[in-house]
Amino acid sequence: MAAKDEAVRRIRELLGEGAMTADPEFRSGVSWTVTCPAALLIEVMKVFDECGFYLESLTGLDFTDTLELVYHMNTYEPRARMAVRVLCPHDGEVPSVTGVFASALWQEREAWEFFGVRFAGHPDLRRLLLPEDADFYPLRKNFGTVHAYRTREEVYG
Repeated sequence: MAAKDEAVRRIRELLGEGAMTADPEFRSGVSWTVTCPAALLIEVMKVFDECGFYLESLTGLDFTDTLELVYHMNTYEPRARMAVRVLCPHDGEVPSVTGVFASALWQEREAWEFFGVRFAGHPDLRRLLLPEDADFYPLRKNFGTVHAYRTREEVYG
Protein backbone atom coordinates (compact mmCIF):
# COMPACT_ATOMS: atom_id res chain seq x y z
CA MET A 1 0.00 0.00 0.00
CA ALA A 2 1.29 3.46 -0.88
CA ALA A 3 2.39 5.67 2.00
CA LYS A 4 -0.27 8.26 1.17
CA ASP A 5 -3.09 5.70 1.20
CA GLU A 6 -1.87 4.17 4.46
CA ALA A 7 -1.64 7.59 6.12
CA VAL A 8 -5.15 8.54 4.93
CA ARG A 9 -6.59 5.27 6.25
CA ARG A 10 -4.93 5.61 9.66
CA ILE A 11 -5.78 9.30 10.11
CA ARG A 12 -9.41 8.60 9.21
CA GLU A 13 -9.46 5.92 11.92
CA LEU A 14 -7.96 8.39 14.40
CA LEU A 15 -9.97 11.54 13.57
CA GLY A 16 -13.03 10.32 11.65
CA GLU A 17 -14.24 10.90 8.09
CA GLY A 18 -15.14 14.57 8.53
CA ALA A 19 -11.59 15.59 9.43
CA MET A 20 -10.21 14.97 5.94
CA THR A 21 -10.91 16.75 2.66
CA ALA A 22 -9.63 15.36 -0.65
CA ASP A 23 -8.38 17.46 -3.55
CA PRO A 24 -7.96 14.88 -6.35
CA GLU A 25 -7.04 17.54 -8.92
CA PHE A 26 -4.33 18.92 -6.58
CA ARG A 27 -5.63 22.48 -7.11
CA SER A 28 -4.69 23.57 -3.60
CA GLY A 29 -1.22 22.00 -3.91
CA VAL A 30 -2.10 19.15 -1.56
CA SER A 31 -3.90 15.87 -2.12
CA TRP A 32 -5.59 15.91 1.30
CA THR A 33 -6.27 18.50 4.00
CA VAL A 34 -6.54 17.24 7.56
CA THR A 35 -8.33 19.33 10.19
CA CYS A 36 -6.78 18.26 13.46
CA PRO A 37 -7.55 19.31 17.03
CA ALA A 38 -4.43 20.40 18.91
CA ALA A 39 -4.93 17.61 21.45
CA LEU A 40 -4.39 14.95 18.74
CA LEU A 41 -1.60 16.67 16.82
CA ILE A 42 1.19 14.44 18.16
CA GLU A 43 -0.73 11.25 17.30
CA VAL A 44 -1.42 12.49 13.76
CA MET A 45 2.24 13.43 13.27
CA LYS A 46 3.31 9.99 14.50
CA VAL A 47 1.10 8.42 11.82
CA PHE A 48 2.79 10.55 9.17
CA ASP A 49 6.24 9.63 10.49
CA GLU A 50 5.43 5.91 10.57
CA CYS A 51 4.16 6.13 6.97
CA GLY A 52 7.41 7.69 5.74
CA PHE A 53 6.38 11.35 5.52
CA TYR A 54 8.55 14.31 6.47
CA LEU A 55 7.63 17.79 7.71
CA GLU A 56 8.07 20.04 4.70
CA SER A 57 6.97 23.34 6.24
CA LEU A 58 5.07 24.95 9.06
CA THR A 59 3.35 28.28 8.71
CA GLY A 60 0.67 30.30 10.41
CA LEU A 61 -2.42 32.25 9.42
CA ASP A 62 -3.82 35.05 11.56
CA PHE A 63 -7.55 35.73 11.65
CA THR A 64 -9.43 38.10 13.95
CA ASP A 65 -10.87 35.18 15.91
CA THR A 66 -8.06 32.58 15.84
CA LEU A 67 -4.63 31.56 14.64
CA GLU A 68 -4.28 28.59 12.33
CA LEU A 69 -1.13 26.51 11.94
CA VAL A 70 -0.60 24.66 8.67
CA TYR A 71 1.85 21.75 8.63
CA HIS A 72 2.75 20.55 5.13
CA MET A 73 3.66 16.87 5.09
CA ASN A 74 5.23 15.14 2.11
CA THR A 75 6.78 11.86 1.04
CA TYR A 76 8.60 10.70 -2.05
CA GLU A 77 5.50 9.71 -4.01
CA PRO A 78 3.70 11.67 -6.72
CA ARG A 79 0.96 13.95 -5.38
CA ALA A 80 1.34 12.76 -1.81
CA ARG A 81 1.64 16.21 -0.19
CA MET A 82 -0.89 16.81 2.61
CA ALA A 83 -1.76 19.76 4.84
CA VAL A 84 -2.59 19.45 8.52
CA ARG A 85 -4.52 22.45 9.87
CA VAL A 86 -4.64 23.15 13.59
CA LEU A 87 -6.61 26.01 15.17
CA CYS A 88 -5.07 27.83 18.10
CA PRO A 89 -6.41 30.77 20.13
CA HIS A 90 -4.29 33.92 19.94
CA ASP A 91 -3.12 33.36 23.51
CA GLY A 92 -3.12 29.54 23.36
CA GLU A 93 -0.49 26.93 22.72
CA VAL A 94 -0.15 23.70 20.78
CA PRO A 95 2.06 20.71 21.51
CA SER A 96 5.52 20.72 19.97
CA VAL A 97 6.13 18.05 17.33
CA THR A 98 9.93 18.20 17.74
CA GLY A 99 9.81 14.77 19.39
CA VAL A 100 8.45 13.33 16.14
CA PHE A 101 10.14 15.52 13.51
CA ALA A 102 13.46 17.11 14.48
CA SER A 103 13.06 19.60 11.62
CA ALA A 104 10.20 21.21 13.57
CA LEU A 105 12.77 22.68 15.98
CA TRP A 106 13.50 25.71 13.80
CA GLN A 107 10.08 25.89 12.16
CA GLU A 108 8.28 26.11 15.51
CA ARG A 109 10.74 28.76 16.69
CA GLU A 110 9.96 30.79 13.58
CA ALA A 111 6.18 30.42 14.04
CA TRP A 112 6.53 31.50 17.67
CA GLU A 113 8.74 34.44 16.78
CA PHE A 114 6.54 35.82 14.00
CA PHE A 115 3.02 34.75 15.05
CA GLY A 116 3.34 34.33 18.83
CA VAL A 117 2.23 30.69 18.87
CA ARG A 118 3.60 28.92 21.93
CA PHE A 119 4.62 25.28 21.56
CA ALA A 120 4.28 23.20 24.74
CA GLY A 121 7.32 21.01 25.28
CA HIS A 122 9.58 22.76 22.78
CA PRO A 123 13.18 22.26 23.95
CA ASP A 124 14.61 25.62 22.80
CA LEU A 125 11.96 28.28 22.18
CA ARG A 126 14.07 31.40 21.63
CA ARG A 127 14.29 34.02 18.90
CA LEU A 128 15.95 33.36 15.54
CA LEU A 129 15.88 36.73 13.76
CA LEU A 130 14.22 39.38 15.94
CA PRO A 131 15.96 41.01 18.89
CA GLU A 132 15.67 39.08 22.15
CA ASP A 133 13.64 41.89 23.73
CA ALA A 134 11.07 42.11 20.89
CA ASP A 135 7.57 42.42 22.34
CA PHE A 136 5.66 42.11 19.06
CA TYR A 137 4.82 39.48 16.44
CA PRO A 138 5.34 40.99 12.96
CA LEU A 139 3.18 38.53 10.99
CA ARG A 140 0.10 39.10 13.11
CA LYS A 141 -2.42 41.34 11.47
CA ASN A 142 -2.57 43.66 14.48
CA PHE A 143 1.06 44.65 13.84
CA GLY A 144 1.02 47.88 11.83
CA THR A 145 -1.91 48.83 9.61
CA VAL A 146 -3.87 46.03 7.94
CA HIS A 147 -7.19 46.63 6.21
CA ALA A 148 -8.04 43.02 5.30
CA TYR A 149 -8.28 41.53 8.79
CA ARG A 150 -11.17 39.04 8.76
CA THR A 151 -12.46 36.06 10.67
CA ARG A 152 -11.67 32.53 9.53
CA GLU A 153 -15.33 32.03 8.59
CA GLU A 154 -15.28 35.08 6.30
CA VAL A 155 -12.29 33.69 4.41
CA TYR A 156 -13.19 30.00 4.21
CA GLY A 157 -16.98 30.17 4.39
